[in-house]
Amino acid sequence: MAEITAQAVNEFRKRTGLGLMECKALLQEADGDMKKAETLAKERGLKKAEGRAGRAAKAGRVEVALAPDGKAGAMVELNCETDFVARNDAFRQAAKDLAEQVLQLGDKDVTGQKAVKDPARTVRDVLLDLNARTGENVGLARAVRFEATGRVDFYVHHDAKSGALVAVDGTEDPQLVKDLALQVVAAKPLAVRREDLPADVVAEQKRIFKMQVPADKPENIREKIAEGKLNAWYGESVLLDQEFVKDPSKKVRDVVNAAGQGITVRQFARFVVGEAAETEASAAS
Repeated sequence: MAEITAQAVNEFRKRTGLGLMECKALLQEADGDMKKAETLAKERGLKKAEGRAGRAAKAGRVEVALAPDGKAGAMVELNCETDFVARNDAFRQAAKDLAEQVLQLGDKDVTGQKAVKDPARTVRDVLLDLNARTGENVGLARAVRFEATGRVDFYVHHDAKSGALVAVDGTEDPQLVKDLALQVVAAKPLAVRREDLPADVVAEQKRIFKMQVPADKPENIREKIAEGKLNAWYGESVLLDQEFVKDPSKKVRDVVNAAGQGITVRQFARFVVGEAAETEASAAS
């Protein structure tokens, strides 16, 4: 059996991020062959990852990457099981790398993509390595990539647990788009404008509001009250109809219009860590 030196153990640890004793044991089993030891580590990591797959991963962080010209941006939510791991340097870097990955290669089949930082591996391989390093169920919850003729910008809360990405045409003003992203995180709109809301969602809200009106009221009165409640709901749920969080005396629409002609808010996305996992759980129950 080959002698396993401290230098070899340290080098293997840098490659894999595993503990010293585990690195030494793997090198001993591989008779000092680094590549063989890495293969063993990967095989065992896969088995351990399979065992962790069912564990709840509701912690994590939101990260964003922007193109240098501000015309494109990407946002990801990377999940783990505990806040301790979410604050880990390797986890934070992995989230940043994933955001850059999505910016460069798009938001479709992200885990199947070749890793931008290491094309010899897929994103799935990188996440499995992180799974082994942290000992937690780590996974990409969701990702989006936006483009705009004007600007794409973002806001991420200081704890990285929530964030928004906004795409706007007709302006390159970063402050306006950042303000809109802050609005999305703070006020939680469902759509940019009323017509973007699904018709069935609007119909259900109107039905609920109408049910809240006493049945002994005349039908035209019930309809009028329900419409009033629906308009108030639009004011809470539609981005352009909301009160501007930085100046509640204005509507978001007023702020956008005041910034210049021809400005169109194209789209937004809002991520809150753990929400995707909760949605999946409720859908499965």
